[in-house]
Amino acid sequence: MVEKPSKKMHDFLKEPLEAAQARLAELEGEAQKVFKELVQKGKESRKEMAGLVQKLSKQDWGMEELRERVTKLRARGMQGASGLASKAGSFRADAVDRLEEFQSKVIEFLGVASREQVEELSLELERLARRLDRSERRRPGKGSRRPSKEA
Repeated sequence: MVEKPSKKMHDFLKEPLEAAQARLAELEGEAQKVFKELVQKGKESRKEMAGLVQKLSKQDWGMEELRERVTKLRARGMQGASGLASKAGSFRADAVDRLEEFQSKVIEFLGVASREQVEELSLELERLARRLDRSERRRPGKGSRRPSKEA
């Protein structure tokens, strides 16, 4: 008995699709790890801040000392936040690059034309059609290749 083409295609694509799903699951796992790290660091910062507030509340400080302390804390917090933001940004950029690369590999594997290739072919066809039209206009009456409607 002959296998159906759809069954052959399904079997043919099964392994690459499973590999793609595994890679996506891996990327999702990495993203979850980064997110958990960010949450944990946020919790640690909150605990640290609570400890500092408690420490400050026990001490009788003047306004100038408090301002100075808050300024230092703010600067330290901004440094930590910018570091985490840059890590998150680089992770996001890396993930996007990997997904785009994977997408192009899948398209190439399946033999499907990309959007750019289709647009390029369309432009080339339009150019050839214009060229054909121009050449037919230049040779009126010299046995046009188009069959006449009168016949």
